[in-house]
Amino acid sequence: MLERLIIAVVISLAGVALWCAYNRLSVRRAASVAQHEPVLEQLQQGVATILYFTTPFCEPCRTLQQPTLAQLEQELGPRLKVIKIDATEQPDVADRWGVFSAPTTFVLDEHQQPRHVNRGVASAETLKKQLGLVS
Repeated sequence: MLERLIIAVVISLAGVALWCAYNRLSVRRAASVAQHEPVLEQLQQGVATILYFTTPFCEPCRTLQQPTLAQLEQELGPRLKVIKIDATEQPDVADRWGVFSAPTTFVLDEHQQPRHVNRGVASAETLKKQLGLVS
């Protein structure tokens, strides 16, 4: 019985470690993409950015993620820019960024360097932490 518990814990920890490593690799890949991304050319330095990948038929996007991002934009005003990208209209952009599900958000710092990726709905608190607004 104890052996099975230990095996289950080891497998769970390995899964978490692999997921964390995958996210780190995704951020590194996004950093190389961001250097040549036409979508980011319009941005000004000194403004944090959230790239928000969505689709028209994504229910969690409409009901959870969009209101959260609208709230953050209202709270932070000119300190935050949210760029909404429809992955069905711009699949090449989604492919370059490694997006395979909606919603996906990439948090970019003031120098337009990717720092975090969220696959699935990200709460306002999570995004604020990733933007460095709360500790």
